Amino acid sequence: MFLWIWLIGWSACALPLAIASLRGWAPERVRRRTGPWGIRVRGVAVLVFWLGGLSGPLLRWSDLDTAGAGLLTSVVQVGLLMFVAGLMAGSRLGEWFHRQVVRDRAVGNGSGPC
Repeated sequence: MFLWIWLIGWSACALPLAIASLRGWAPERVRRRTGPWGIRVRGVAVLVFWLGGLSGPLLRWSDLDTAGAGLLTSVVQVGLLMFVAGLMAGSRLGEWFHRQVVRDRAVGNGSGPC
């Protein structure tokens, strides 16, 4: 019963946030400091995070024994969390480089990677 409640609750919380981010919807303060592609990358990260939350109950329902399912769940969830962290860090780093190029062009320096 707990697994069903977890699946429904986790999907009700994380999935709408992921879909909204993928569509580019974000609060004004987020849109002010993040570009549209950054918001969508974060939407993909939340979607992967949602899949990580679903992996536990789905692997527990599989035919694996409890120890095998627990080990595989932890490995899958850690791997997905590392991927999410990489997506978020790459998004922030890309935004930082973009701001540096825009700042250099606004000053008239013109020296930038683009």
